[in-house]
Amino acid sequence: MKILLVNPNRYRTPPVPPLALEYLSSGLRGSGHQARLLDLCFADFPENVLDREMESFQPQVAGFTIRNIDTALYNNNVFFLDEIKALLERVKSHCIPVIAGGAGYSFSPRGVLEYLGATWGIWGSGEKALVRFLDTCEKNPPQEGEIIDGWEYAPDPDLEVTGRGTEIDYGRYVAEGGIIGFETQKGCLADCSFCPEGSGRMIYRRPQRVVDELRELAGRGFREFHLCDSEFNQNLDFCLEFLALLASQGPEISWALYMKPVPYDEELFRLLKRSGANLITLSLQVSPKELKHAREISRLCRKHGIRLAVDFLCGLPGETLEEVRGAIENLRSIRPDTVGVNSFVRLCPGTGVTREISGSDKHRKHVLGDLNGTPPFISPVFYNIIPVEALREMIGDDPLFRIEGFERSTNYQRLREAP
Repeated sequence: MKILLVNPNRYRTPPVPPLALEYLSSGLRGSGHQARLLDLCFADFPENVLDREMESFQPQVAGFTIRNIDTALYNNNVFFLDEIKALLERVKSHCIPVIAGGAGYSFSPRGVLEYLGATWGIWGSGEKALVRFLDTCEKNPPQEGEIIDGWEYAPDPDLEVTGRGTEIDYGRYVAEGGIIGFETQKGCLADCSFCPEGSGRMIYRRPQRVVDELRELAGRGFREFHLCDSEFNQNLDFCLEFLALLASQGPEISWALYMKPVPYDEELFRLLKRSGANLITLSLQVSPKELKHAREISRLCRKHGIRLAVDFLCGLPGETLEEVRGAIENLRSIRPDTVGVNSFVRLCPGTGVTREISGSDKHRKHVLGDLNGTPPFISPVFYNIIPVEALREMIGDDPLFRIEGFERSTNYQRLREAP
């Protein structure tokens, strides 16, 4: 079959290259199917570009990657699905069915499919699932509205990524402040009460293939990267194996990554430094145990010359102003390089926090948005018990902290030029 892989994500502060489509395209090589990748991020008139591709390529199906539903921040929130829906409808006007996938899609597979009007969906890992879907689609297409569980088609930990193509203009992304991504693993083992990403399932790529991929990109002149794993340190043994190989065989690069408070050891930080890691973003909540680990992680980062940013979420049900104030004072004494504070909890379908808030009159009065939206929680809904004014009073004039949502930039951008 002929499939047009479309990146409809046009948010450009900063622009993010469509890594998912690169990996899907790689997975389709040698499958007998013909794929073309269309990146609409920088298109002045994306509908016209889509029309031309429909006419010239004449695909039998189109695949849309949904990176995010919205910016997940209450202040200055940007909702992405309406623009994506218009582009998807443009494709369907050519009588081409659309299969949706991607990280944003997987947060609410049924809800996003219904909102967009996509024909089918793949949630979770898509590389092998898409090939299997195309193998059967031409002769026996699934019923409209069917959602494929990508994890069922990925029992092998090898993601079969064989390199990047040349259809993405990485130079344009970098010139506009973007950074090239890569993955070492898919999935998340965590069970955070506010996040739908933790499936309990993981796929680890072969470290040699990841290193080869980075060597190929470095050979094109790119030396700065961002890891796109949910959290890098989910399996410490795997991390150490990958880092040792990257440090010994990899190109000279710099890269940033996300981590959670555990697990870690000093060898992890030693190898991170040797492999070129220069920025860690640590995800924290109001928890004495997490803050204790944050203090030690901050010490190890300083020892090994790695910058540390903290994404601090507060204001979950049951937390008090006194607890949040204490956590902020703790972070003030830890002194990472920057701390982003967010007290607006984005509610997502199926999470523990969403169920707790939806079932409580006490909590529902602190909800901003429609709890009964259709589909539920696709249009942004937030929970907030700690107003911005209270955060500002706690933070004072300390430049270490910033309240998220009032500036559109990432940690790597904020610290890239800092002394």
